[in-house]
Amino acid sequence: MSKEEERINNLVAEVRVLESTFNDLSSRQNLLERILMESRSSLDTIKGLSSSTTEEVLLPVGGGILLRASPPKTDKVLLNIGANVVVEKSRDDATKFMETRAGELEEDIVAINSQRNQIAQRLESDRRALQSLLSRQGQ
Repeated sequence: MSKEEERINNLVAEVRVLESTFNDLSSRQNLLERILMESRSSLDTIKGLSSSTTEEVLLPVGGGILLRASPPKTDKVLLNIGANVVVEKSRDDATKFMETRAGELEEDIVAINSQRNQIAQRLESDRRALQSLLSRQGQ
């Protein structure tokens, strides 16, 4: 096998690994973005309920079905802090915790996006090099 063929094989293998890594990072970024949206929604709900003076709320139970209910007390909330551990916190403490968590998620998303951009650049460079080698070999 010539050095050029070996280089082509190495580039093809590297492109496959980079594509796989890029797809994995994209999946992680999508997951983190969904978690961030859920966290923000929860935060908005806690804040909204605390300032609400309504006597009735609608609770979704799935399948497009809603139940009428009295608004829950929001001076204390149950907060999942990870590993299925739930603690009772004051509304203010829970709000601070959720805001911190949202900030951390945003930082993680930015970091993953940066990694994706670096991999995309490397992937494009490898693809151009591979295309160049293949076109030289075809001549």
